[in-house]
Amino acid sequence: MSDESTHELAEYFEPQFEGVCMKRLGDAFDESGDPRKSYPKKKVCFVATDKSILIEVLYELSQLPSCWGVKYSTQDRNGMYLGRFVCVDEEVIGQTWSKYKFHPKLMYTVQDDGFTKQFRPGKSWE
Repeated sequence: MSDESTHELAEYFEPQFEGVCMKRLGDAFDESGDPRKSYPKKKVCFVATDKSILIEVLYELSQLPSCWGVKYSTQDRNGMYLGRFVCVDEEVIGQTWSKYKFHPKLMYTVQDDGFTKQFRPGKSWE
């Protein structure tokens, strides 16, 4: 993907946490109630050294009907960028894990916030 195409995709994201991250809400995001109650507990976390690949993958995932939201870090950590795909369907999370398992430019893991929340106080999605 060209830098111009990546830039065009990046325009579909909006700043979060004063520009620390860029987010894009999906069709499954529920604005009707408390977002902390509707927030899915599992997500796919990506790490990439090529931010353009990360933006492309997250934009593609944001198009899925079960996507709650995606986001990526704007600043790298030692050359690595963090991305997250939050989805309301655990089957899709598993399929995403399987799809990107052998991607040559991404590393990822499935994170269970129901488990990790007790160890990590901090900022929520909103």
